[in-house]
Order: sequence, then C-alpha cells, then structure tokens
Amino acid sequence: MLTFSAQTRTANLARMAEDEFDVLVIGGGITGTGIALDAAARGLSVALVEKDDFASGTSGRSSRLVHGGLRYLEHGEFGLVRESLRERGILYRLAPHLVRPVPMYVLSDDWRRRARYRAGLTAYEALAAGRNVGYHRAVNPEQVRAALPGVGGSPRGVKYFECQVDDARLTIEVARTAHAFGAVLANHARVTGLLGDGRVTGAAVTDEMTGQRLEVRARAVVNAAGVWAGDVGSLAAGFGEVRLLPSKGVHLVFAPGAVRASAAVVAPSAGDGRYIFIVPWEDRVYAGTTDTPYDGDLDRPGVGDADRDYILSAVTGLFPGVTGRDVVASWAGLRPLLGPLLGPRPTSEAGPGDASTSDLSRRHAIFTEPPGLFTITGGKLTTYRAMAEDLVDRVAAVLGGAGPCRTRDIALGLHGSAVAAVRLARDEVTRMGLPPRTAARLVQRYGDDWREAARMIGEDRPLGEPVVAGLPVLAVEVVLARSREMALTDEDVLVRRTRLTTRDGSLGLTASGGPPRG
Repeated sequence: MLTFSAQTRTANLARMAEDEFDVLVIGGGITGTGIALDAAARGLSVALVEKDDFASGTSGRSSRLVHGGLRYLEHGEFGLVRESLRERGILYRLAPHLVRPVPMYVLSDDWRRRARYRAGLTAYEALAAGRNVGYHRAVNPEQVRAALPGVGGSPRGVKYFECQVDDARLTIEVARTAHAFGAVLANHARVTGLLGDGRVTGAAVTDEMTGQRLEVRARAVVNAAGVWAGDVGSLAAGFGEVRLLPSKGVHLVFAPGAVRASAAVVAPSAGDGRYIFIVPWEDRVYAGTTDTPYDGDLDRPGVGDADRDYILSAVTGLFPGVTGRDVVASWAGLRPLLGPLLGPRPTSEAGPGDASTSDLSRRHAIFTEPPGLFTITGGKLTTYRAMAEDLVDRVAAVLGGAGPCRTRDIALGLHGSAVAAVRLARDEVTRMGLPPRTAARLVQRYGDDWREAARMIGEDRPLGEPVVAGLPVLAVEVVLARSREMALTDEDVLVRRTRLTTRDGSLGLTASGGPPRG
C-alpha cells in the first residue's frame, strides 16, 4: 500500500521549500489533482498545495454523479454532452470500484412527455458513441413500483443509466495516483502570495498546521482554485479579472427507509422548470440540487430554509409520506461558473454572459495572463480529466520536454475487474468470519488496497467493527484515512474520508464544515 500520510506531507513541504518544480498547482480539488496527475505522468516535476483539504470545496459537495448532462441538450450544448459522455466512459473503465452505474427513472403519465424523454435519450445515447453504461427503455407502473415502492400513484416512465461516485474519494484517489507518479502534494497549505516580477515564478505558502512559511518556486504556476480562482489570481500583478458567478447547490440526506427507492429518480421541482435527482446512497437517500446565485462566504455556504423547502417540495411530490423530520444531514457546495468576462478573453471557450446561474455553461476556460500563471475554471466533475489534459497541453507547449497525455490509461486505484476483486475479497472476509458485505465495501473504497485493509482487520479484529453503531463505516477506515489518504484533522476524516457526517449531521460537523442544522 502506498503511504500518503501526515509524514508524507511533512516531507513534501520540505521538498517544496528546497526544489524548483516544472509545475506548481494551487488547488486540491478534482481539477487540481487531475492536473497534477497528468503533468507528473508526462514526466514533469509537480508540486500541489491546497489551503484546506483535498475535495474540501466543490469537489466534495457535488451530486455525486458522473453523467453526460442530459439537460444540456436542451441548451444545444452537444459538444459538452459528447465530451461528458466520453469522459464518463473513461472514468468507468479507470475506476470501476468508485464509478458505478445507477439506474435513473423519469416519470410521467403523459405519453407525449414520455415520447419526448425517449427521443432525447435516443440522441443522448447516440452521442455516447458506444460508451453507454446501459440503454433506456419504457417502464410500466409495476416496474416503477418495484424500483420505487414509496412513489405515489401508478406512474409510467422511462429508465436510463448514469454513473454514481463518491466525489471526495475520487479526488483523493486521483491525488494518491499523482503521488505515485512523483507529484509532491500537501493539503492544509495556503498560498498567501505569488512570486515574480512581471512573470509568476512560484508562490508563498503557509503551513496551516504549524504556521511555517515557505516559498515554492516553479517554471509554471497553475491556478486551479475553483470558486477561489479570482482570489488567487488577484495576488498576481497584471491578472485580468475572471468574473465568477458562484452557484449554490444544496442536497438533503434522508433517514433509512424514509424515501423508499432502490433506484434514482429525476423529479420535477416546483415552478421553475428544473429537476432534482433523488438518489440511493447505501442505506440512505439524498436529493438535490438547487442552482441559485451565491455571494456569501465561499468557505461556508449554508443550507437555508428556502433550500430545504425547495428540495422537500420536489421529493414529497413523488414520495408523499416524506416530511422534513426525515432529513438527517445536508451539504452545500458552490459551482465556479463563469460570468461576463471583464478581463482578458480566455484561450478556451467560456460560458455565455448571462446572470442566471442555471443558464451558464458548464464548460471550462483557461486564462494565460500574466506570464507564468495558467488559470482554469468552470467545468464539471465528470470532465475533470479532459480539463486537465487541455491545461497541461498548454503548459507543456510553453515548457517543452513533456510527453503526451497518458491519463486515459492510468488506473485510479484498481487494476482489473471490480467484480473479480469483490469475489476474491469475499473469500477472504468469509475466512475471517466477517459479513460478506464487508468485501464489497473494502473493494469499493480501497480498490487494490482491500487486501491491506483486510490484513489490518485480521491483526486487530475491532477494526472490522462499525465505528458508530448502526452505520456501515468500519474502524479500519478511520485508521486508513490517516495513513493512506493524508487526513490530518477530525473534519478531514468525518466529512470527506468516511462521510460519517453525510449519514448523520449530528455526528459533530455538517458536510459543509459548520455546526449541524436542524
């Protein structure tokens, strides 16, 4: 098992202070870690710093879906849909233990509307160009009730497929893979200034755990700070303003059995023509998301009453027995959407300059001013790998000496079939006297490292027990969060590594990092 711990971080910060790198990446979300992996795999020397924790921002607060963006077809975003479907297929191949198909139901008693859904899904699957994870089909009321026993009435509908992922775990696995290729990464390391006079040559960094300050020098600096990209860019003289219009997305988590569904369902929201996803997640169901302009604290987006009411209204419209008392946790995240551009035009396509966040494009944009600083923003979880490839292509063209992109073929934590790995793990955990479900959990969380997790449990049997009674999270996961995944704080463990707070907001912290909300 590859060690990726607090000791790794200490050694990495020491190296950052001593060496000069080809690339310094600022931001430890899915885009930043994806860039670090792409650049390191091409043979470039790479450092990455993150002011909080890996996936502590947008990348750990999404809808946890790897999808093609069916609704983008309505806006004529055919290129974005095609790219997203391609990337969904690549991720499913590279990380089959993390990225798993989930059936989606779209319901309607109106045959005309069902016909429109089917026409749209036919086009959607054609754009996937053979990379589909499943094909759509009509479903009758009996089939709907079998998958969604709590739904009201006897609706008909259409079933199609997307993929589901724990976004924070994917981000951490990409970070670990970048580390395996030689990238030097540190979380809880805040950039306080950019170095250079006319050309950016590095960054001043403060270790948030010790207060130690250091300078990290690099031939190219990448600003992949997401909704904080403007703040980082403003540290450099000559940086044209990148106008971001953050959009808040809220999700609610429901207690086991409250929303009776074994498949995901797309539910119409009240009045604004949008839809929300209602998605099973192990023994719970979550629902979201909202899409509203946000101008508050970027570090602490909250879940307000209007957010809760909006989602609850959509959920109760399909599942009439659900109430607000069934909500056990919530999270809020911010999308880094591009607004009207006030500074230099980006060197890749940006979204339209519309003030309505629900209409802004999810495409990414790259800015290359001032010299030495590359800023990337926009985009979406599903397309992070393509975004990283685009950015590193541009950096490599300036630096020279880098090979071609390799990330289409780099496994993210599991080599081979997830089904075969679970079969082997089941044999092992059965021999140890553990429940068979433990096998799937260890593989789905650790890929090839399930063997190490099983070995640790074999040597210390309490590690195979739930860390909280009634929840599936095992004690070994807390240990591995520290030694395998560079978790430094309790919040790192509870919020992002184990997702305990997503299951129960009363466990100390909400998934957005603040006190639990009622």
